[in-house]
Amino acid sequence: MNYEVAVVKNIHEHQIDEENKDSFKYGEAGAKFSITKNVNNETTIFLKNRISIERLLEWLTNGPYKIDIVFIEGFRNLDYPIILCIKEWKDLESQLNDKVKMISGLICSKDINESKEAKQNIPIIDIQKEFEKFLEIFKID
Repeated sequence: MNYEVAVVKNIHEHQIDEENKDSFKYGEAGAKFSITKNVNNETTIFLKNRISIERLLEWLTNGPYKIDIVFIEGFRNLDYPIILCIKEWKDLESQLNDKVKMISGLICSKDINESKEAKQNIPIIDIQKEFEKFLEIFKID
């Protein structure tokens, strides 16, 4: 089964678009957004105005492409179920909340068999190897 997936990532530390690039200049000149595409069919869309994550999700949902799944990274205050991606067990407690429905990430490359039951009954899934379990947990057809 194929799923159309979109990924939205919150980047805090650096500017994404570069000052000397045409896409940046178009925004400075008043364009609402600019779209770039390279020879590898990689496309970026730079929105040149403030947009809430909720409005961005609405735009993705109602856009020209059918999106089945949206992965959102770095927006911790949204009212959506969460896949908590962690590297170490020590990272768990500070990030755990009632929205976490699954644990994944680099922690899955470690020996987790003895700890699976001890993590507040939250499934620990290597989403790359067990995608079907992810679909089941989040009730995606």
